[in-house]
Amino acid sequence: MTQLRHFELELADLKRSIVAMGDMVDRALGLAIEGVQKPTADLRERARTLEDGVDAMETVIEDRCHTIIALQNPMVRDLRFIISAMSIASDLEQIGDHAESISKRAHYIACHSPVANPAELGELGRLAQTMLRQSMDAFVTGNAEVTRKVIDEEPQTDQLTKACYAFIQDRMAEEAPRIKEYTHLLRAVSALEQVGDLAMAIAEETVFMHQAQMIRHHHETLKQ
Repeated sequence: MTQLRHFELELADLKRSIVAMGDMVDRALGLAIEGVQKPTADLRERARTLEDGVDAMETVIEDRCHTIIALQNPMVRDLRFIISAMSIASDLEQIGDHAESISKRAHYIACHSPVANPAELGELGRLAQTMLRQSMDAFVTGNAEVTRKVIDEEPQTDQLTKACYAFIQDRMAEEAPRIKEYTHLLRAVSALEQVGDLAMAIAEETVFMHQAQMIRHHHETLKQ
């Protein structure tokens, strides 16, 4: 096997690892979203197991990227991919952290008093997970239209979050004995909003990787 062929296989394996990490994070997020809508006491351990797997994958991916850079002296395009892979792995790890945090909040609520969910909570969860999936699709395909969808959807997560906050704050005022439970729900909503932000960050990174274009804070420059 030539050195070039070996390098190409390393990059392909790195890409597969990022996709596998994204799939694991997606499962963790789906579990968390389901849990916060219908809190269950056994959610926390399942979420922790997935989060441990996500953390381990990020460490492996980061080490692999450092090794490739140190030993292979990659050219500009490949170096861009490797840098993006490290950034995306970090973003995915943070989404995994948020998923575990949501699961913890759901666990607390399940073990205490049930509380009413905002009507917008389900849509916020669905949108956050959709954005994650779209951003990973953009990573694989480089499709600028998919990237644009993620960017255009981010303001909607802000609107849904504000609506959830308003509902929860009203409930806090009306149901003082359950203020701790509503505080946990408020933090779960905040975590979902952060997932949307991180999904957009992944989408932005894919543009840098595929098009050599930095669009963070400059979305109007995204090439079609």
